[in-house]
Amino acid sequence: MKIKAFYLVLFTLICAVMMAGCTGQTGDKNSGMVSNHTVNGSVPDVSSLTSTDESAKKTLVHTGPAETGGTYYNIRIVPASELDKLQKEMGPDEYLIKNDKDYVLGIVSSRGLTLRGDLMQIEKETGSTGKEFDKEDVVLHLLDITFGLDNSKIKLFKSDKKYQFWLDGYYTDSEIAYVKNLSTMFNSLSGTTEFEDEDVILGFLQSNYEVIPYNYYNIKIFTEKMLQQYYDDKKKDSDHLIKNKNGVLIGIVNDDYIYLVNTLSEEDQRYYILKGLLYSMGLHGVSYKNKESIFYRNEGMNRELSDLDKEAIKILYGGGLKTGDTLEAARKTFGLST
Repeated sequence: MKIKAFYLVLFTLICAVMMAGCTGQTGDKNSGMVSNHTVNGSVPDVSSLTSTDESAKKTLVHTGPAETGGTYYNIRIVPASELDKLQKEMGPDEYLIKNDKDYVLGIVSSRGLTLRGDLMQIEKETGSTGKEFDKEDVVLHLLDITFGLDNSKIKLFKSDKKYQFWLDGYYTDSEIAYVKNLSTMFNSLSGTTEFEDEDVILGFLQSNYEVIPYNYYNIKIFTEKMLQQYYDDKKKDSDHLIKNKNGVLIGIVNDDYIYLVNTLSEEDQRYYILKGLLYSMGLHGVSYKNKESIFYRNEGMNRELSDLDKEAIKILYGGGLKTGDTLEAARKTFGLST
C-alpha cells in the first residue's frame, strides 16, 4: 500500500507540473530553444535514494513536438539533504510542496519538479492507521510512559520561546535532515512548545546575544573516549545514561541535550536521538501492554512512535498538564481515581 501511495503522489505532482508548464511552453517554442532546467546546474548523486525505480530518479517530460522546439520538464528525485540545500537557492518562480503535516516534499516551478527520495518514509512516520482510541486508554498510556522510576513529577519543555536543535561534533547532512523532520513531527503534536523547523544550529553556538532567541536542544555526537571523559569529569546527578545491550555506555541525556558516540549505525543513531528527545520531553516511563509503542518494555523492539504514543504526546503538550504535576495531580486532572 505504501508503494502505491508513493507513486500516486509522484503521478499527481507530475500532472500538476505539466499543467503548470503549458503556459511557459509558448515562449520557448517561439525561440526554438529546448529547456532542460537543473537547479545548481547538475543532477545530484541518487545512488542512496529509497526509490528503487531507476527511471523515476531523473525523468524528462516532453510537452511539445520536437521539431517545433517543445519544452522539456525536468523531474528529479533527490536525497532530503539535497532538497534542504535547494530550498535555500529557490528562485521567484519556484514553490515548496508540503503535505498536511507541513513536511516539505519538493519544489515545483513551471520548468521542473524536484521531489525528496524518502516520501514513503515520511508517509510511514506521519500517516495514521485510522485507529480510534478511547480517551481513557490514551490517558492511562500517557501516565505509564511519563512516570518512571526516576520521574515522580512531570517536567515539560519550556514554552516561553521556540526551541532549536543544535548539532555539534561528528554530525552529517543526514542528521541535519533528520532533526528537521523531528522538529516538524513535534510541532504537529504539540499545542504549547514549538521547535524551529527551518534551520539548525551547527557547530559553534553564538553566545553574545543581547537576548537569546531560542531554547537550544544540543545533540552532540563524539568519540567513545570523549563521552567517557565527559562521564568521568562532568557528569551531573540528573544525567540519564544510555547503554547498549551489553551494558556499554553509548550516550547521556538530560533536559536539553543528548550526547551519543559516533560509532552507532545510522538506524541506531536515529533511534537513540528520538528516544533521547522523548526522555527530555518528560517521557521517562515504560509500557508493559502496548506492544506497538516505542516505550514498550522490550527496548528497541519498536523504533518509531505508534499512533497511541502520538495521541498521548498531544495530551502531554496540550496545555492541560504542567511541570511539577505529580501522578496524583495528573490523575485528578483527567478525572481518574487516585
